Amino acid sequence: MSMLKKLIYKSHYRGTKEGDFILSSFAKHALEACSDADIKAYKELLEYTDGEIQEWVLSIQNTPTHLQPIILKIAEFHDLNKTSFLQ
Repeated sequence: MSMLKKLIYKSHYRGTKEGDFILSSFAKHALEACSDADIKAYKELLEYTDGEIQEWVLSIQNTPTHLQPIILKIAEFHDLNKTSFLQ
């Protein structure tokens, strides 16, 4: 199984419906277009809890710095405006 297929699978079976939706829809439709660095960060992101990821997608302020680029891509994918959090 390819790395992307594994990540899509892991994204879909998170444990909460919210986590499944946030991550699986991004993984299915946008992950393939991401850089290798983004895919590596996404793989690491999946090690965190759904609650942490949801909090970060909604408010970038508490996101670990190295995960901010992938969190911003996920937020953009879901049409959440994060520019106010970066100022």
